[in-house]
Amino acid sequence: MAAMDLNKMIDRLNELIALDFDAVGAYEAAINRIDVESLRMSLRTFQQDHERHIRDLSRVVLTLGGKPTQKPDLKGFILKGFTAVTSMMGNEAALQAMRGNEELTNRTYRAALELEWGDEARSIIERNYSDEQRHLAFIEAALRNRIWEQGTVQP
Repeated sequence: MAAMDLNKMIDRLNELIALDFDAVGAYEAAINRIDVESLRMSLRTFQQDHERHIRDLSRVVLTLGGKPTQKPDLKGFILKGFTAVTSMMGNEAALQAMRGNEELTNRTYRAALELEWGDEARSIIERNYSDEQRHLAFIEAALRNRIWEQGTVQP
């Protein structure tokens, strides 16, 4: 594992926070376009996971003496717009956009785990990565099984 200095650690945590802000916006765009209530509820739960990630990672940044990122960056604005436009094409397109977003989030959290962290930060990053794996697995299964055509959905 590569050792990080404090500033690099804060920067990496803020990158994860920005990514989670991006995900919150993308989920909002998808939720607003999906017309199956049970699917919307599942995605809302995932969005709440990302909001928790922001809170937990922000707390660690503050503990380390840094200033946590407070909003999505330009990439997040573009991601939310892309998801909104794609989602206009229906439930399947919205889920495909969210799959791409979750693949990126999974890759980023997996890469973060290759770095050296303190116990608290590592524990939070591991838990967040576990959430991301669950989100992606659900979305992939939803697409494979075309759950929007079946009625109720369980996350």
